[in-house]
Amino acid sequence: MERDEESWVSVTSFFFLSNVVRVTFVSYFFWSGAVLLAGAIISHELFIHYSPLINGNIACSAKYNFYVILYIWIIEGSIFILACISYSVIEARNLNFDNLSLSTQVIGIMIKYMPTWLRIFHIFTFCQITVLVLQFLFLPECNSTGLQISLVVISVIWWFIVIFGVICKRKIAIPPHIFDPLKAKSDFFTEIHLVLRSMGP
Repeated sequence: MERDEESWVSVTSFFFLSNVVRVTFVSYFFWSGAVLLAGAIISHELFIHYSPLINGNIACSAKYNFYVILYIWIIEGSIFILACISYSVIEARNLNFDNLSLSTQVIGIMIKYMPTWLRIFHIFTFCQITVLVLQFLFLPECNSTGLQISLVVISVIWWFIVIFGVICKRKIAIPPHIFDPLKAKSDFFTEIHLVLRSMGP
């Protein structure tokens, strides 16, 4: 039993390592998650370090919008990393999709649907970044060079995720068990789904 478990772990690890360096589902999930988590940490440190303080408190009122972005990125990044691990486990084991356990079905649903709908949060963070730009431009307590650098870092990370997703969308062939066909009818939600799916595989 222990030997089977060790073999399963080694096969999964090999699958992950061989796919993370190429343009695959694994690399898309992993690098998107890693960049979002690293971006949240770096942006937080920059914001804390360069924010003007009044009586020990951050003076810039944009901090609330800033923290909303960081918390969303932490959630996004964590789900992407979890999807990366889950996809590696499923693909490395060549599971038979006829009789799936409940846990495997939950993992499958997460891999199939979560990345697409997570992009709603990514679009929401774009709105937050736009608000930050206005606040940094017009609020004197937020108009420091250091805070502007943190805003540039956040913007670069946001665009990296979008561009990386579009590239992966064009390069990656979607496996049949993950493919999510759109319904023939065209309605508001279908159009939103199309926009979201254009941002990544």
